[in-house]
Amino acid sequence: MTYRQHPHQQSAALHKLVTEDAVGLLRGRAGKMAVLGSEDGKLKLDWVEGIARLLADPDGLEAVENEARALWEQGIRHIIWAGMGGSIMAVRVLKQMGFGDASAETGITIYPLDSTDPAALNTILQQIAQAKQQPLTASNSELKTLLEDVMMVGVAMGMTSEEPITHLTWFTQLLEQAGLSPAAHLLVMTLPDSYLDRFARAQHAPSRPLQLDGGTGTGGRMSAPATRVFLLPAALYLSRQGPTAGKLRQVLSKAWNDHNLEQAMTQPARHPFVQLAAALADTSSAGACRLLLNAPAPWDTLFSWIEQLMEESLGKGKQGVVIFQDQELNAQAADFQHTGTLRVVLSADTQPVTTTTHEELPSFMLHQPYLASTNPLDRLAAVATCFLGWQLSMALYGYLQDITFAGQPAVEAYKAGARSLRNLPDPLQPLYSWPVTFSEGSLKLYAPLNVIEQATPAAVLASTLKRVRPAYLDCTINGEVFPELKDALAQIVFPLANRLLGIPAKLRQAPADYHSTEQSEMDGPPDLVSLRILFHQHEHIQLGTYSDTFLLAQAVSTWQAMIGQNRQCFLLVIDGSAQQAASQLTGYLRGVVQELRS
Repeated sequence: MTYRQHPHQQSAALHKLVTEDAVGLLRGRAGKMAVLGSEDGKLKLDWVEGIARLLADPDGLEAVENEARALWEQGIRHIIWAGMGGSIMAVRVLKQMGFGDASAETGITIYPLDSTDPAALNTILQQIAQAKQQPLTASNSELKTLLEDVMMVGVAMGMTSEEPITHLTWFTQLLEQAGLSPAAHLLVMTLPDSYLDRFARAQHAPSRPLQLDGGTGTGGRMSAPATRVFLLPAALYLSRQGPTAGKLRQVLSKAWNDHNLEQAMTQPARHPFVQLAAALADTSSAGACRLLLNAPAPWDTLFSWIEQLMEESLGKGKQGVVIFQDQELNAQAADFQHTGTLRVVLSADTQPVTTTTHEELPSFMLHQPYLASTNPLDRLAAVATCFLGWQLSMALYGYLQDITFAGQPAVEAYKAGARSLRNLPDPLQPLYSWPVTFSEGSLKLYAPLNVIEQATPAAVLASTLKRVRPAYLDCTINGEVFPELKDALAQIVFPLANRLLGIPAKLRQAPADYHSTEQSEMDGPPDLVSLRILFHQHEHIQLGTYSDTFLLAQAVSTWQAMIGQNRQCFLLVIDGSAQQAASQLTGYLRGVVQELRS
């Protein structure tokens, strides 16, 4: 069944949006929208008209272009962009879309960094060294050659993010060892008096406001396209296209026109993203909806950004929209649910997309003609337009379900927990006294208190899946793993969920995804089972000083926080590294499959 909204046949949700002028309230920062869009009594709605304000300012966008040009003229050729969640997600999208790579002769390459695993830092160092055809050694002279054209940009759009501080500390030590001035190789963008801001002031690191007007009314997941999180990488890319003056303005002007917020207010029933919000609300059950996203390449790179936006904003009070990459679910399986699920297909075509799968589920065709753009500047504008549209749908769904879409209060508990665990000699210490533990060989499974005793760790998880009958399965890997292992996990986890149970699955990577979807897993739709995986050993840092302490602390604290919320969450700790113990992990999951089939 294809969900196609006709403007003269309004659903209850669309009728409510139209008659109550929800878009007008959003633009006017008024009424219920002002309440839902506020955090701690402060409006967080600057993103709604952010592009319009930038276009009205005659100098701001050109100033960002000048900043990008100045970095090039300074000799910077590599930028390590350190941030979590909304501070980096848009940068990853731009990188994956081809807007963040360049040769040293043509532009500046961006390396997103959102992990506390030393392996992630090693990978970036290796990539920079390889680009220079230089060995990765710790001698001061070679370290200076390696880092002399490298800058780290540390970004935090929240008050309590600490990961970028650990990255900046590590990088500063390397700069000092190389005899380079940190002030010339660091840049900080954050909120006033945040943890990162305090660090930057103590280190005398140069800083820029996230919003060009110095405001603080934009939440992290709404950072694109109206803050420097989007504007600076975009300007760096545009600087390769010849004289840059006015190009950023050109891109944003097209994006704002294509977004057409005026139509969303005056003719809401005809705006695709207003229609999408209504379709999600119509499909939802008790305020919760599962969204299966089908997007053509390269637009499938938007998935993680959309996932973070919707889940961090709306995953509250057992409500929200949970985002999945499109999956074919077995409608004959015991846990298949027809209700509360909507398949959304992104399409540049004016005609409906013909599909042959998912006939059991309703689908919505999201028509976006600008996705067909081939000109690089138009494609960049299309990315910005997508960001704007999904933000609108998110706010309107929140309006329809009375969800406060500003803030992400649930995650503060795990952040505080990780902070405490980092100060222990062993961050895993709380696990050793946990009363519900199941062991087999090198595996230890830490389970919720209400599990039923079983003979093996695999049987424990399988029996929980049978008993709980979840709406979805989450499998989260803490830290970096090699691609072959991630592929092997996907080949087990998705068939397990999709075919045996008839439910969608997520395969997440932490800590990055803790800043993207943990709010929803902790406080959003409750019917999930989550398996968190932690290898006990990790790579040592190749240059400088950086340990896996924070990574271990995050793995434990997030599991503790989920248990505290009465969620069905398991932590599987495996002795050894991912390279050493990969077969034990895949063997465990195959054991779960066998138990489910028995």
